[in-house]
Amino acid sequence: MNVKEGGWIAMLRSPLLWAGLLAAALAAYVYYPLFLPPEHTTITSQSEEFFFEANEAAGAPVLMLSAWLFYRRSHYFDLLRGRGDLLSASALFALTVGLYAWGTYTDADDLRLASSMGFVAAGLLLLGGREAFRAYWVPVVFLAFALPLSPILLSAVMFPIQLATSAYAGVVLNGMGVQSFVQGDQILRPENTFIVIETCSGVRTIVTLTMLTVLLIDLFERRGTHALLLMILAPLVAFFTNGLRVVTLVVNPHSSIHSIHNLQGIGMLLVGLTIIYLLDALLERLLGSRDADTEEGDYGVASTESSSSMNRTLKLLGIAGVLGVMVMVNSLLPRWEYRRGVSETPDQMVARVFGEENSAKVAPDYQFMGSVRYLAWSRRRAEVDGAVVDVFLGIGDEQQREHTMLSKRLAWPDSGYAVVDESWAPLEPGGPEVRRMVLRRGARSILSYSWFDRNEGLGSEWFRHAAALDRSFLVRPEHKLALRFSTALGPGGSRVEAAEARLRRAWSRLQPELDGYAPTELLLSVGE
Repeated sequence: MNVKEGGWIAMLRSPLLWAGLLAAALAAYVYYPLFLPPEHTTITSQSEEFFFEANEAAGAPVLMLSAWLFYRRSHYFDLLRGRGDLLSASALFALTVGLYAWGTYTDADDLRLASSMGFVAAGLLLLGGREAFRAYWVPVVFLAFALPLSPILLSAVMFPIQLATSAYAGVVLNGMGVQSFVQGDQILRPENTFIVIETCSGVRTIVTLTMLTVLLIDLFERRGTHALLLMILAPLVAFFTNGLRVVTLVVNPHSSIHSIHNLQGIGMLLVGLTIIYLLDALLERLLGSRDADTEEGDYGVASTESSSSMNRTLKLLGIAGVLGVMVMVNSLLPRWEYRRGVSETPDQMVARVFGEENSAKVAPDYQFMGSVRYLAWSRRRAEVDGAVVDVFLGIGDEQQREHTMLSKRLAWPDSGYAVVDESWAPLEPGGPEVRRMVLRRGARSILSYSWFDRNEGLGSEWFRHAAALDRSFLVRPEHKLALRFSTALGPGGSRVEAAEARLRRAWSRLQPELDGYAPTELLLSVGE
């Protein structure tokens, strides 16, 4: 037997190796379905969502890039042989298992995916203590890019960014001599009309370019003010380049072809990354940033007091034990069950209140609705006081994890309306505070009143959604409601008083029916 064969045999007999393989296998079993799609064919669509879909996330690319960031720190591997911090690691493992269990109980995959960050951080603390965590914290935090964006926060900014993007693109087009007229989310040209939909808003571009900026900062080892400025500039550069992308889509007659549309988006993302690279070089010159090769280590000491092989084996077995608990949680923990539905749909109610014969359903524009989702909704044009009032009533689906109805676009009945006037005022004395808007599209002006009933506010709604409270025994007693009443104004926006009286009249007819409407159904049972 030669020396090399003896070395392999000794390694295969090492308990440390088998403990590490066991922990790795269990980690893959627990987190593989959360990071990677169930079918290989979906990786292509997942990558496309990663670049363009604002309310989607792609775990596979982020996982691979995070692994690369870990590999870049392989020269700090010795830190993982340190004495570790058992107390801190145990506390973090407990919190991680708790988060994973709550995500399992509420069937919230994003919470279980978020637990991966706590798990990796706890493992680093156990194996190498705070020195190891300091060395590897960047790839741990980078895993957050695998999480989907909060639909509550996303919907608060999505439509305003769409409007800002269309306005910016219109300025560029007219500056280029391409005759264009911007009207809300539409860019009107003599040849065609271009609508800035959600995938063209640039929100996902902002996230993706920010993620790539983090990689650039790490690759060039930028620190302090230099790194902070790059992180601040990345969203601005993303908005700038996405506006240029919209311009190319407007002027390119073949932009409707799916592959060309995507290639233009990826191309402008590369332009944005190039701009970030040039800004990095400029900041290096202005700030006098040191070259990475001359800097001392940024992650603490490069070596520490090593623990014994048996001690490291026990630590890996402890990590495997934590993963084993997660496997049991996933297999044995009951899931919360609930009913979804209402006894009377919004359309049935609106038709009953205003009369089936005096109202007509409006066909939905799903492209304009974008990612906004309802449990059920209705839009009807009803006759009130001899004129038409557009009545919208939507019921929130709080159990949704990817989407929400809490969007500012509620005030707009259709695409292409520009804001003439906006304010907040009570609908009537003692009535709800509503968003009052005068909107104009071409020669048509309308008055719109819109609001969300039973809404707890942005911060509270974000927390309820993030913690999946509405998928648990803490579910709210009634669903949120979205309401909008709109009606046409006279020529030049006249007859505002008559329009306001008409909307208040329509509200007075619907209001009594909403008291206690759309309760959250009681729990059926708790079981698998």
